[in-house]
Amino acid sequence: MQLLDWPFLDAFQTGALAALFVSFATDALSRRDRMIGWLALGCLLVGLRHAVLAFASQPTANLEFLDRVQSLLVAFGFLALCMAFTELFPRHVPRRFPLWIALALLPNYLRNLALPHPSLADTWMLHASHLSFLAGCGAIIYWTFRARQEGDPMGSRLFVGISAVTLPVVIEIAAYSFFGLKVRLSGFSLLILAMAIGTSWQWLVVTSLEERLQQAEAEGEIWRSLVPGNAFRTDHPSPVMDGIFGAGWAEKVRQAPDAPLVALDGTPYRLLTRTLNHRERLGWYEREDETQPGTHGFLSGWTVALGMEDSPASARIQGWLRSWGAEVQMWGTVPPREGPYPSVLLWAREPSILSVWREDDLLRRRSRWVQLGGPVTPGPHARLSLDLDAASLRDTLRDLLSRH
Repeated sequence: MQLLDWPFLDAFQTGALAALFVSFATDALSRRDRMIGWLALGCLLVGLRHAVLAFASQPTANLEFLDRVQSLLVAFGFLALCMAFTELFPRHVPRRFPLWIALALLPNYLRNLALPHPSLADTWMLHASHLSFLAGCGAIIYWTFRARQEGDPMGSRLFVGISAVTLPVVIEIAAYSFFGLKVRLSGFSLLILAMAIGTSWQWLVVTSLEERLQQAEAEGEIWRSLVPGNAFRTDHPSPVMDGIFGAGWAEKVRQAPDAPLVALDGTPYRLLTRTLNHRERLGWYEREDETQPGTHGFLSGWTVALGMEDSPASARIQGWLRSWGAEVQMWGTVPPREGPYPSVLLWAREPSILSVWREDDLLRRRSRWVQLGGPVTPGPHARLSLDLDAASLRDTLRDLLSRH
C-alpha cells in the first residue's frame, strides 16, 4: 500500500506531540491528574504514529508493516483520548464509552494483525474502522454539547473547538475512502485539541483553587471575628494593635509569644497565639486583669456544660463559672445525644456514661472535657477531684482553652 510522502508534516506533528507529551506527563505525575495523564498518553501514541509515517518515507522501509503499526497506534491513541474525555466530563460521558470504542475498533485490530494487505476483507474492515472513529468523534461532540447546555465551564470553552478539530479527521477519512489518499491531518487535530483541553483544564484548576482560597480567607475572617477578645496576625497590618501597643508589636509577639504584652498606657495584656507558616503567629489578646481570679472576663464568650447532680457543689461551681463570664448549661447526669455542644464539659459522673460522647467525637466537636472525681481514665481530658477549689478549676480551664 503506497503512502503519500509527507515526511516534513509527519516530523512536525511528531515533535509537537512529543513536546505536549512531556509537558502533560510531567503535570499529570506531579498533580496525579488522571485526565491529563490520559491526554499525555494519547499525544504519545499519535506522535509515535506520525514518527512511523515519517520513517516510511525511507527507501528501505517496509511500507506494509509500517502501515499496520501506524493504524494500531492511532487506534490506541483514540482510545486514550476517549479515556481523557470520561475524566473531563464524568457526569456526561459514560464510564464504559472507551470500552465501546475498543469493541468497535475490533475490525482495525483484526485487519492489522491477521488479514493480508490488500484484500477485500481488509478494505471492508478498514471502512468499518473509519466508521468507528467517526461515531466516536460524534459522540464526543454530542456529550460536549450536553455539558455546555448544562453550564459546565469546560463544555462551554471546548465545544466549538472540538467541533472544529473534528473536520481534519473527517477529511483524512474521506480522502482515503473515496480517493485512496492518506492526508495526514489527524495529528494536527489532536495537537490543537490537546492544547485547548490542557489550557482550559489548567484554567479550571486555577479558578477553582482561587475560589476555594477566597472562601477560606472569608471563613477565616468570620471565625476570627467570633473568638473572644480581639484577633490579630503578625503578618497583617493592624491599626488597632498599632494604636494600643505601638508599631513594633508584631516583632515583640514573634520574639516572646507567651509573655504579656504591655500597652502604650502601661496596661498588661495576655496573648493567646499559635504559629502560622513557621514564623508568623495569629491569636487574640485580652487584658491581664480579666484572667485573674474573681474577675468576670476569664470565660467571656465560652459555653460550659456541667454534668452533675444538683448539690451544693454544683451550685458552687456554677457560681464560679458565671462569675468568670461563662454561659453555663446544666446537663444533669445524662449527656444529650445532639447539639448544640459546649466549649467545655465538666463531668462528675461515671466516665463510661459518656460512651455517646467518645473521645474522638469530643475532639471533632472541639469540646474540652474535665472529669470531676471518679476513676482515672486515659485520654486528652483533664481530671480534678470533687472537692476542688476555684483556683484549681480556673487554672485547668485556662490550660484547656489554650490548647489547639
